[in-house]
Amino acid sequence: MKYTILLFLFILGGCAKKSPSSKVADFTNTIYKFGFKTDSSSTGPLSNSAFIMKLNDTLPSLFLTAHHTAAFIDYNQYVKWNQIENNMKNGWAWSVHDSAYNFKIGKNLPVPNAETMKLDIAAFYAGPDIPYLKPAKMSARVGDTTYLFSKIDYQNKTTLRNRGVVIYATDSVLVYELTDFNMAKIMSGTSGSCVINKEGEVVSNSYAGFTIPNEEVKQQLVASLPLISKLQTRNGKTYGVGVPIELIEKSLLLAFRQSPKQ
Repeated sequence: MKYTILLFLFILGGCAKKSPSSKVADFTNTIYKFGFKTDSSSTGPLSNSAFIMKLNDTLPSLFLTAHHTAAFIDYNQYVKWNQIENNMKNGWAWSVHDSAYNFKIGKNLPVPNAETMKLDIAAFYAGPDIPYLKPAKMSARVGDTTYLFSKIDYQNKTTLRNRGVVIYATDSVLVYELTDFNMAKIMSGTSGSCVINKEGEVVSNSYAGFTIPNEEVKQQLVASLPLISKLQTRNGKTYGVGVPIELIEKSLLLAFRQSPKQ
């Protein structure tokens, strides 16, 4: 049987219903699926994910997803970080909380050196009235409880806050074990989601996932994702991989400095 890393490459899809508040108390309408929409056609929400985050009180809110979901053009082919804009024409976002809450995705904020499976993030401007999440004040560490904040369908149930535990953390990558799932391809479509801490703050994004059924398969997966050889994994468990919030913040601040003001 052939096993592969569960990477999910989907592309994007504007008039927003205004939210009564831009606060984040219940996280409603902060996570999204996206697709394309014009005056005459619509793909509806595709199998991909994104979230809204605001770095601080002075910078605008951003629609964030994984680089590979916005840059994908063909099998294993992606445009570069500064060429994504053309892929995003007519991009439209639908809230996973309420599909009637939707908006046109704004202009791309190019993230220097963003790249699939590395600095796997892509950013776009979002409207000022859209609810948002905030970056974590503290970095996630090994042993911390996190939640993959994404729509997952599993055993006839749909969940949004999916518990995990951090098993590996550096300044460039975060890996967490999902505690409530076993041997299921539940990561499909979660690329671009956020990972949050107990306080509901963003500690990472999600750009890859894999399941380890046994040691033999683990060694096969190492060829595709060498990082796996460094991880203390457990057979039958599912894992997520993302960019830690410190690197996301650093990269977005650089993007704002290098981009013309909106």
